[in-house]
Amino acid sequence: MRTSSPDLSVVLPAHNEAGNIARMCETLVRLLAPYGRCEVVFVDDGSQDGTLAALREAAERHPEVRYVSFTRNFGHQAALRAGLRQARGTAVIVMDSDFEHPPELIPELIAAWRLGAKIVATRRNDTEADVSATKRFTSNAYYRLLDSIGDVRIEPGSADYMLLDRAVVDVVNSLEDQDIFLRGLVRWLGFPMVTLPYARGERTHGTSKYSLRKMVDLAITGIAAHSVRPLRMAIYLALGFAALGFLFVIYSVISFLFVQHTVAGWTSIMAAIALLGAAQLLVLGIIGEYVGRILRETRRRPTYIVGETDADRRGATIGFVPPRTPE
Repeated sequence: MRTSSPDLSVVLPAHNEAGNIARMCETLVRLLAPYGRCEVVFVDDGSQDGTLAALREAAERHPEVRYVSFTRNFGHQAALRAGLRQARGTAVIVMDSDFEHPPELIPELIAAWRLGAKIVATRRNDTEADVSATKRFTSNAYYRLLDSIGDVRIEPGSADYMLLDRAVVDVVNSLEDQDIFLRGLVRWLGFPMVTLPYARGERTHGTSKYSLRKMVDLAITGIAAHSVRPLRMAIYLALGFAALGFLFVIYSVISFLFVQHTVAGWTSIMAAIALLGAAQLLVLGIIGEYVGRILRETRRRPTYIVGETDADRRGATIGFVPPRTPE
């Protein structure tokens, strides 16, 4: 395993998933056994519940298991990037380690790849029993928005559960973007792709780590990474509010000349100030989001920092690819 490249890699970000590690390892080792040389690469995203200890134990027990541990929590997308940089397989599967991405779908992913697809994406079939009506509505609304203003089309229910051919992984690893939105990025590349539906699995330990704030951050990243139209929309929005302001000026003049017993200018001034102030703040917020991302790009800081790997524990370096840092 350590001296030659495997045929298949599975990359799994893990944040406070200590209770799921052992079971996931057993499941993946069993499922991957018919497919030749395989490896399972976990990325510990700054867990604080014993996940790293569970990964150390799993790596000792299974030669197929490798891991990378961050010094702190850098986020799900950074963990995916680290795993892709460490994976050595001809094909790489990325999935979560909480069983909500059912491992039983892996044979179907591999079959579609062997038929010629370079990217085998997945789409979650949401039902009323699985996901609340509010979450289904917001998810569908977001993907429709991204579809209308972005430069890629992402189907509602799309997830970071996918198989990528080595050619795709190499291109993704060559990109130096600080912020990535993997499910959008792989579609932007334009490689042949098929999409498979799946039913969300049930986790047996822990709870979902994706808070509302993290979901909003990921949604904003998806829009900012794949569209500049909000900047153009800000221009049109500013022009629209300028037109409204002009209409308020006309209204104020007419009221002053022809309508009696009015408080001269108070209503129109307050309305104009409120509308224009809101428009300015919205435009500045949109511009600020993009400027902030430009600042992160120019700083050239690493996307993540590795604190420990399985190679460190074993005292070996064969097969370990250190994370690439910007020059």
